[in-house]
Amino acid sequence: MRICLVRLPSSFLINERAFPPLGLMAVGTALKQGGHTVHIHDGAIFETPLDYDAYGFGPTTPEYADALVVKARLQEESPRPRLVLGGTFATLNPDRCLADGWDCVVFGDGEPVADRAFTGTDRTIHAAPQPLDSYPIIDRSLLNIYRYTYSLRGRPATTMVTSRGCPWACTFCCKTESSTRLRSAAHVIREIDYLRDEFGYRALAIPDDIFILYRARTEAIARHFQARGILWRCLVRGDLVVRYGRDFVQMMADCGCVSVGMGMETGSPRLLDAIHKGETLPVIKQAIAWLQDAQIAVKGFFILGLPGESPETLQETAQFLAEMQLDDVDIKVYQPYPGSPIWRDKATLDIDWDEGALEQQFYKGRIGDYHGTVRTSCLTNAEIVAAMTQLEARYKHASL
Repeated sequence: MRICLVRLPSSFLINERAFPPLGLMAVGTALKQGGHTVHIHDGAIFETPLDYDAYGFGPTTPEYADALVVKARLQEESPRPRLVLGGTFATLNPDRCLADGWDCVVFGDGEPVADRAFTGTDRTIHAAPQPLDSYPIIDRSLLNIYRYTYSLRGRPATTMVTSRGCPWACTFCCKTESSTRLRSAAHVIREIDYLRDEFGYRALAIPDDIFILYRARTEAIARHFQARGILWRCLVRGDLVVRYGRDFVQMMADCGCVSVGMGMETGSPRLLDAIHKGETLPVIKQAIAWLQDAQIAVKGFFILGLPGESPETLQETAQFLAEMQLDDVDIKVYQPYPGSPIWRDKATLDIDWDEGALEQQFYKGRIGDYHGTVRTSCLTNAEIVAAMTQLEARYKHASL
């Protein structure tokens, strides 16, 4: 079959051309290995080509409205193509997607069921999670990867995913994974060499929820980064950094780690406990100090408007930011999604929100382009947005 996978726009992002659509590319790789002709359309949605046998989409929540626009256009074609939907939004909202009339809705990993989804007659496919080493390395030639621009210390960089899922149970998070799966160090190393040798990348960003979950695996991959002269960035947890110790942090720096992102969420100890973060402020502060001492830049991720947010907790976050002097921050208004404990337990928590239009339901974007809808008993949405705008203006320094 001739199959077109459609990358939907994320115009709310500061730079929607920073990272290539690895989810679509993973499905495209599986289809290509199955003998199909695969095209990934990453241009304007009104320029989506109309002459393919089937089309695939993998939208996030704010992208879903555009997916419906393209679907409506394609359903007018003759012969009518098969329209397949997968990805995070489909997994979290299966009933809605089926009611919207997609030919097939895939829940879970797309790679092992890609051929069946596009060539079969199933309306729904529930994909059982497979070991990640059983999936092929993503074929970066499926689109012009150089159209996506991101850099680390001045070097062009791209992304690679080495795990899926997170073992923690933060209440703000909507999980699509019931377990945590990691690729082996050997499998990851093969992809590092592929990106270095075939595409020339000497800088890589790893957007896994927590890259450093297992120390020995992390060290093996880091040593290979060092051997190939590659700079890198990853996401960490403060408690793991402290548990592994300063020697581990220095190893990361010696092996080319130039920056990390860390979900800190709030400067309020009470809110940290309430969201079941599993960390304390002293531990997070210790991790920041060790990382910065090793010349690894630290970007902190913060969420305003969590259940119980108040003027006092906002002040605690402001004090934390003033004390820590992070290298960069993302400070955003909480966006609840189906599947999260906060969404499920809304009636019992000090939080409320309006669901609003799908295209407005995004967590991260340009200041001024979104305002969220959450509020608590102590704060209106406008007050939460004002705090976000003020804190980002003061503490956001760079784009790490």
